[in-house]
Amino acid sequence: MAIYSLWIINKAGGLVYQREFADGLAKLTSNEYLVLAGTLHGIHAITSRLSPISGPSPGAHVIESESFKMSILLTGTGELRSSS
Repeated sequence: MAIYSLWIINKAGGLVYQREFADGLAKLTSNEYLVLAGTLHGIHAITSRLSPISGPSPGAHVIESESFKMSILLTGTGELRSSS
């Protein structure tokens, strides 16, 4: 599996880092990258609340179509845990 692009998005949905690893990809403006990062953050926030079982859900891990596969990886830092 080839990696074409890497994005790091903070917990507020802001794009912290973005890099392309393949030639020939559509060139986006910095504003378009920010909008897409916010959209991905929103999708992840919604899917983390859609779980058939109770308790915290990690949200979407993969978004896939016929032409691409996007893997979503989360870091263990900055997570808020309830101690109730």
